[in-house]
Amino acid sequence: MTTRHSERYGDDVFSHAHADERERLEALCAVLDPVSFEALDALPRRSVRRCLELAAGTGSVARRLAERHPAAQVTATDLDLRFLDAAGHANLEYVRHDVTSDGFPDASFDLIHARYLLSHLPERGRVLADIAGWLAPGGQVVLEESALFPLWAARDETYRRVSMGVFTVLAERIGTDCEWPLDLPREAAECGLTDVKMRITCPTTAHDTPMGRFWRLTIRHLGPAITELPGIGPDDVPAVIDRLSRPGLIEPGMATVTVTATRPASPAR
Repeated sequence: MTTRHSERYGDDVFSHAHADERERLEALCAVLDPVSFEALDALPRRSVRRCLELAAGTGSVARRLAERHPAAQVTATDLDLRFLDAAGHANLEYVRHDVTSDGFPDASFDLIHARYLLSHLPERGRVLADIAGWLAPGGQVVLEESALFPLWAARDETYRRVSMGVFTVLAERIGTDCEWPLDLPREAAECGLTDVKMRITCPTTAHDTPMGRFWRLTIRHLGPAITELPGIGPDDVPAVIDRLSRPGLIEPGMATVTVTATRPASPAR
């Protein structure tokens, strides 16, 4: 049975309308762009005419795709386009698109990238199958998802509890599942994709790291809801925000699971 959630990503949780949301996303880009660019650059060189970037955010990966594939048309989508600017990239267009309800024709794209998207969608399995279908035969997909497992190993007990509270709030409000990404390779294969590969990276959370800035802003955004959770004291959230604002705290951040896969080429006739 499908669980109904009170909202979806961007309605209030992580809405682009919040004053510090762009800063939060730019901090995340500083963490993830090197990982994303390395994964995209490592793909075997092949002819790419059509690229799709889902949940484009601030557009950093979309711009990279437009530069890496200057002869290709890059379509970048998001629910909210206010942080996106295609200036200087004639082969890049932004489209408002809800991946849970808006589709593309089968075999539309030679390369698809999505980052921190599927784990926030209750219907992630169906959307993954849709993405696999949007790939042209021989096309490649790069999927990057956030995973919570390193946070269980954090030695600062308050940081650990508050950080896990982030995922509890997201699960309750929008249906996020950050344990699911470890199932992504298997589910990609079940969607008919081949040559499935997985890589996991884990950044450090501290006051002077991009992940530390991103996590501080994330906890601040969700702080009132985290404080209401069982086992969270009234001073826990402010204490963690303070520790993430000055030297001293050094802990693992959430991991990124990067999965690359290929849609098989059409069988010879």
